[in-house]
Amino acid sequence: MKKWLLVLIVVLLSSQALFAQKAAVTAFNQGRKAKDNTEKLKYFDRAVLLKNNYADAYHYRGDVYKEMNKISRATADYTKAIKFAPKDPFKYYSRAVLYIDQKKYLPAIDDLTKAISLKPDFLDFYLKRGQVYLKRDNFDLAVKDFEKYSSKRKKPNSFYLELGRSYLGNYNYDKAHKQFETFIALEPKNHEGYFYLGRVEYARGNYDEAISLFSKAVNRNENYAPAYRLRGTVFKDIGDFESAVEDFTKLIELLPDYSYYNRRGLVYEELGNLKAAAEDYGKTIELNPKWAVAYNNRGFVYLKLKEYALARADLETAIKLEPQMFLPYVNIAGGYWLNKKDKKNALDNLDKAVKRGFKDFESLYDEHKKGWMFKNLNNTSEFRAIIYN
Repeated sequence: MKKWLLVLIVVLLSSQALFAQKAAVTAFNQGRKAKDNTEKLKYFDRAVLLKNNYADAYHYRGDVYKEMNKISRATADYTKAIKFAPKDPFKYYSRAVLYIDQKKYLPAIDDLTKAISLKPDFLDFYLKRGQVYLKRDNFDLAVKDFEKYSSKRKKPNSFYLELGRSYLGNYNYDKAHKQFETFIALEPKNHEGYFYLGRVEYARGNYDEAISLFSKAVNRNENYAPAYRLRGTVFKDIGDFESAVEDFTKLIELLPDYSYYNRRGLVYEELGNLKAAAEDYGKTIELNPKWAVAYNNRGFVYLKLKEYALARADLETAIKLEPQMFLPYVNIAGGYWLNKKDKKNALDNLDKAVKRGFKDFESLYDEHKKGWMFKNLNNTSEFRAIIYN
């Protein structure tokens, strides 16, 4: 009798387990068909309640949480999906994509590498990992993954841009050029192809061609800040300072970053518009009061304006922020000589600059650089003893 009772209990438990499993599958399928996220969650919750190791239900529920921007819950569900289906590469892939969205690139690479190890013939995994490597500027690894993916017959147009950017990062300008030209042929209205091809020409020293390509980029997207930044840089390099100011002004309008005010300030200096330069350096300091470079730059401009007290204050602030920075000491030395013809303090500060790594000694004799500050001092034996010791 006891034996038959035990058998009956086992049968009943097995039937219950089977019923729960079928009910879990039904709930899962209903969740997949549901229209809105609230309804989907209701069914997926039921599925994992009935079957707590239901990997696909956790996976799909993780997708819903991701769409709802509930990142911690999505991560937890993808992790459970991996726990209960550790041989399914797509579980790792989904978690990797979530990590990428959070800019957690190292765990994303780990998950994609695991996915590749489980299904090495699935080329999309290589594409995604290559994109992560590109985000991290790991150009060698990005190239390897993209070249692996390139054997796929049908590729998205963006692939050629990404492969080209990887070659560009590796200084392989010929291969980069070819990829960007392919992308432009596929998407002639897309500004990015012209921008990156312009970067290739700029790197090659073809400044006119680079300017033309950056112009094509902004003609297709007048609010594309990177093109103004680099075109302005090229204009500065070739001495077209008025055009550089125009581009940096547009850049600041689009992205009022402290470093862009500093760039425009440098160009204003070249134009001799010292008050405008000082204002831009002041705006730089306002946006980033801990950046020693801006204080040094404004201090140098104040020296040119003969505002010696203001110059000294800025240069000392630069040193306070960056004690090993040598240029403020050079400029303080110049200030002592310009303002008071104080040879001792001028030479003492120049010596401090040299001890901190200053080596551009030719600039101390060039009237267009630092030489104007040291006129009649830079021809003395004491001066030469410091810089050529």
